[in-house]
Amino acid sequence: MDFKKFHPLIQKWFEEKYQTPTDIQLKAWQQISRNEHVLITAPTGSGKTFAAFLWAINQLASKKWLGGQTRVLYISPLKALNNDIKVNLLQPLAEIKEIFEKADEVFPQIKVQTRSGDTLQSERQKMLRHPPEILITTPETLNILLTSKNNRNLLRGIATVILDEIHALIGDKRGSYLISAIERMTLLSGEFQRIALSATVKPLEKVADFVGGYQLKDSIPHPEYQKRKVHFVRSDITKKYKIKVAFPSDSRDLMIDDSVWPVLIHEFKKILNQYNSTLFFANSRRITEKISRMINEEEKKELAYSHHSSLSKEIRLAVEQKLKQGELKAIVATNSLELGIDIGHLDQVVLIQSPMAVSSAIQRIGRAGHQVGEVSEGTIYPTFGRDFLDAAVIARCVMDQDIEEFHPAEAPLDILAQVILSMCQTETWNMDDLYHFIKTIYPYRNLLRKQFDLVLKMLTGQYADSRVAELSPRLSMDKIDGTVTARRGTDFLLYLNGGTIPERGHYQLRLEKNKARIGELDEEFVWERKVGETFNLGNQIWRIQRITHNDVEVVPTSNPLNIIPFWRAEELNRGFHLSEKIALFLEQANHHLNDLNWKKQLQTMHYLDDGASQALIDFLKRQLEATGTQLPHRHHLVIEHYDDPFNKSDNKQVILHTLWGGRMNHPFALALSAYWKEKYGYALETIVNNDCILLMMPHDFQVEDILTAVKPENLENFIRLQLENTGFFGAKFRENAGRAILLTRKSFNRRVPLWQNRLRAKKLLNAVIKYPDFPIVLETWREFLQDEFDLENLKILLDELASGVIKVSQTITQSPSPFADGLIWKQTNKYMYEDDRPYGDSTSNISDQLIKDLIFSSDMHFDIPPEVIEIFTAKRQRTAEGYAPDYALDLMDWIKERLLIEQSEWDQLLTAIQQDGDQQPAVWLQSYSDKIAKVQFNDNTPTFIVSIENLPFISQVFQINQKQLNLSMITTEKTKNQD
Repeated sequence: MDFKKFHPLIQKWFEEKYQTPTDIQLKAWQQISRNEHVLITAPTGSGKTFAAFLWAINQLASKKWLGGQTRVLYISPLKALNNDIKVNLLQPLAEIKEIFEKADEVFPQIKVQTRSGDTLQSERQKMLRHPPEILITTPETLNILLTSKNNRNLLRGIATVILDEIHALIGDKRGSYLISAIERMTLLSGEFQRIALSATVKPLEKVADFVGGYQLKDSIPHPEYQKRKVHFVRSDITKKYKIKVAFPSDSRDLMIDDSVWPVLIHEFKKILNQYNSTLFFANSRRITEKISRMINEEEKKELAYSHHSSLSKEIRLAVEQKLKQGELKAIVATNSLELGIDIGHLDQVVLIQSPMAVSSAIQRIGRAGHQVGEVSEGTIYPTFGRDFLDAAVIARCVMDQDIEEFHPAEAPLDILAQVILSMCQTETWNMDDLYHFIKTIYPYRNLLRKQFDLVLKMLTGQYADSRVAELSPRLSMDKIDGTVTARRGTDFLLYLNGGTIPERGHYQLRLEKNKARIGELDEEFVWERKVGETFNLGNQIWRIQRITHNDVEVVPTSNPLNIIPFWRAEELNRGFHLSEKIALFLEQANHHLNDLNWKKQLQTMHYLDDGASQALIDFLKRQLEATGTQLPHRHHLVIEHYDDPFNKSDNKQVILHTLWGGRMNHPFALALSAYWKEKYGYALETIVNNDCILLMMPHDFQVEDILTAVKPENLENFIRLQLENTGFFGAKFRENAGRAILLTRKSFNRRVPLWQNRLRAKKLLNAVIKYPDFPIVLETWREFLQDEFDLENLKILLDELASGVIKVSQTITQSPSPFADGLIWKQTNKYMYEDDRPYGDSTSNISDQLIKDLIFSSDMHFDIPPEVIEIFTAKRQRTAEGYAPDYALDLMDWIKERLLIEQSEWDQLLTAIQQDGDQQPAVWLQSYSDKIAKVQFNDNTPTFIVSIENLPFISQVFQINQKQLNLSMITTEKTKNQD
């Protein structure tokens, strides 16, 4: 592109400050200036975000886009990124404005504002009166804006939407949540330009399609969908990395009680002495707290501080600023700093343990060498034997930039429920129009009408006959007009419960003195604590003063007792991409482990230093020695019979060393268990991790007999038999029900305990499992079969197993082999924390009468007073004071729900409406006079009030021909007389 397309003064400012654009900026501007949709992928620090912003500034400064309304919407996955972009954007704007003023040219007012959950109410109101030209927000806040009739006005003039760090969103339901909101904005502002940014994303074609979505060209009944063209722009500059897998050669001399941590802390302190700013990454919040505490021990001042999602945003921001200003030598973080938050120049990035994905490793290491042309330098420090293997493979993949592919969720029905509720909150929708619009959203392009109708059925309360409060209607459906609209209060439910992050039941950690929020604690950790105990969090020791339903109140203390909190989290399932790389590496190791030159190859090809390469070789040799057979690898499955001499039970532990990754191992284990149950009458107990499957089998059974029983053609059937009986399924159902606004909170300030949410979810699942088509059960199945499990690759592996491409060998060990260590620990952990569910699906044979006798002993029998029954009936019929419908649509929905309302009760209901809110029900009924009728089945039956759309169902139930009904449309005369 000719850079002269920019305003001359902006061009002058840019050349004075930066001299020349980067290659990605020139390529991006070529497409952006033509108003094309673009996906820009380039290394961190290449200026791609600024490229998107500068053209927008140019359009505003040149008055090609009129101000006074929001023209640019920037969306990032993190609030912290919002703050950085806001600062980085204001400086160029101020400098460009100064250039214009010196040239005596008018520079228009260009306001930049952030809208998030932290924005003050006064600021929100001011924003509505005077919209910013550039608005910065998150996916969650954007959805809230779209739910509000007033806030939607902010989005009516959008010309450009910038989606930053798109790779952080596309692979999960948060991506569906975001892109549905982007598509909905076209209903307000018409078509606008879409610019997506990422440093690491693959495949580009699918991501581009995801960003673009579809345009609805022809109207019903034959809609036509046209894919938006999204151009992807790639940098010619290859990002350079310098990576090392390190471990001290003299580690044995530094270990204390066989712990590796003192060894690593010694190394980390050497790094801190060598560099000014270092970012440590750990895979868990607990490890970040542990490392930062150990680094600071015996130091005169703090060298490092922890940074993770369970610390308050104020603490995280303060830590970021301290590192940026040179007041802190290091931050120890989880993935909370994986994205491009501005924390200043970094000399070094250290990964404590290997991440579970290559893309994550690239993101983390890319935080160093953030500027154009700089080399990103990082070191991986493994902490246990198996970790050295992962680190060697990941290091090679980082250097090759061989990352996993991202796959958007396909038509998630829980997110669809939120989208429909939000859309119907602001207007009444024709159901056909609504369905056809939703299909323009990329994840819903293949949405079946039946799936859409099931979600509507759930949201309109058509499953409410189960008498579960969670299934009460959120929408009102008019079958005569074919429309749906939201009931009152739905917007509040969306504000409270909207989003994609499941409810975890965390306690808020607060200072006792002023109740300032410090962070959050896991529910199970709090259960194990009592007042007076101390624990370490955020480089400070806290003493518990008070534990309430919501909060843990603390004061700082110097007590030396340092318990570190734990946060229970889901296990990360490794995908097939990285799993296959690891398995192929082990296949190579089988052939070269005893070669003298192989250690050198590990150092040159996999970037292990002397200590790390020797540790890996020793680990693999220990595995060979323990099993007496070849290493498990891509074409070799090892069956390890762990013959525990202390095991006197009927079962033995059999370990399958598959190396396939959790996305394959979990469904395979389920299928094996289901096959066993089908053949022997009880489920086979299994424990799974990313590398192995443990089976609890009878001593005299040959495991190879069941390996080939699960085939590609019966895999889904076996999973179908077993999955719904697992806690895994129940947990996913609970999360999906929360996202579908079925399991809701009642207040922003009152947490819902996780145990309580689990009970509610179990009750809900038990109520809906009888339905063959409940959409959230269907969504839970979809999530497993498409997102959690990789059945496509598993079928390939099963074929290879059956055909002999994957060889099988067996061995007997007296203690678990090194490759099985993690699985045995997981087994112990499961037994310690397993809930009290009974084994299997059996039901007790104790007689019903005995149970009744226990519940209703003779001294518990009592009569219910008639007046209590009368009050209860009035409340149930909504004729009691304070219970009457309070608006017209509410009354109409009540008539539909009741099916038949006797005339006497109807008269009481109208009176109650008038007394409760001084309403005039006659006015309400006028708008529905063609949809409500009086009916008599014959001359001997009372008169009932009914909804016209329920008549076919009523006739079917009572087996009466509709033509034989004594039917008359309702009039308002009697009501007027009553009034």
